[in-house]
Amino acid sequence: MSNEEKIVLNRMLYRRLKATFKHVRIANLGEKQQRRLATDLVTGKKKPEITHAGEYYRVCCPCCNDTEFKCYVNHMYAKDDELGRSQTHLVHCFKAGCPLETGESSAYDQVKEMLCGYKIVEFQAAPIRPGKEVDVDAIRATWPGEVIRVDKLPPTHEAVVYLEGRGYSVERLGRFYNVHWVLSSERFFHEQKICIPVYHRKKMVGWQLRPPYECDWKLSRVPKYYTAPGTPKSKIFYNLGNAEKYRVGVVMEGVTDVWSLGPQGVCTLGARMAPAQFKLFERKFKDWAGILLVDSDYREKEPEAYAKLVAGAEDLNDKLKFGFCTVDLPSGDPGSLDRQFLRSFITEEAAKKNVTVSWKRR
Repeated sequence: MSNEEKIVLNRMLYRRLKATFKHVRIANLGEKQQRRLATDLVTGKKKPEITHAGEYYRVCCPCCNDTEFKCYVNHMYAKDDELGRSQTHLVHCFKAGCPLETGESSAYDQVKEMLCGYKIVEFQAAPIRPGKEVDVDAIRATWPGEVIRVDKLPPTHEAVVYLEGRGYSVERLGRFYNVHWVLSSERFFHEQKICIPVYHRKKMVGWQLRPPYECDWKLSRVPKYYTAPGTPKSKIFYNLGNAEKYRVGVVMEGVTDVWSLGPQGVCTLGARMAPAQFKLFERKFKDWAGILLVDSDYREKEPEAYAKLVAGAEDLNDKLKFGFCTVDLPSGDPGSLDRQFLRSFITEEAAKKNVTVSWKRR
């Protein structure tokens, strides 16, 4: 028995992965999975919710041409959840476009066949070592290490050069959005990155890290954005505290989109908008107007998810006093476009759909 096999939380799964893929890397070694039963805001039913994923086993994904160990298999893979359902969905690939990354059921079935086959009962019964409990709230609600606000950095600093080069005011990002730079951290992965705090009701509930450069992220060992474990992404919006002071809220995908548009923008911290976010937006903007701004790449790459967003926008249109609609950008990413152009374009396109947009404060 190898040294790693002796200390992992799920020895049977680890052994199976080694036999199947030969090379396995471990993430979050020894950390237990932390869960709770939450209430679905749409159905009112109880559903399991993972607050900290815990230990993962990384392999080269069998569903795409990955060679960078971007497939993560959770140590609780195939175990039953609180409702008695087998968790064969606890596997994810971080390579863009991979069937596991987009959530295709056939990809989950492929991994299940490779790992379990007809022996899934054995996997469900495999013993799990206790592991250590991680204080998720401490991770997500505090800075990831020693930080400094970006507007306090010298003009020649790599973060300043990168942000100013993309057309952002470092002073505005620091003073208005409280963007920081991570100088050092107990976790090496967190160091030397731009740190974007996420607030809800004036309390920091998470953050995102972003390297200060551009590259082909499909080939990168480092993710373009890394979100603090436990950040309740599906229940909040980035910058909502500022946006709710205005007469229109514009929903976008990423934080840089918000920086480009201004204080009226909010982002979903991901490519999808959850039911709880639709409810939250309705509550905050019921007497005003709302826009869902979608770029052309998303429409082309995620047609099913795009269709769901549009359907949700149509539902909100009847619930907001001045309407809610989807505005499709002809090309480009909102984060790369000029603020004046974005606002003029949104106003004109929304008017065609009988949605009145005002950029003024309430």
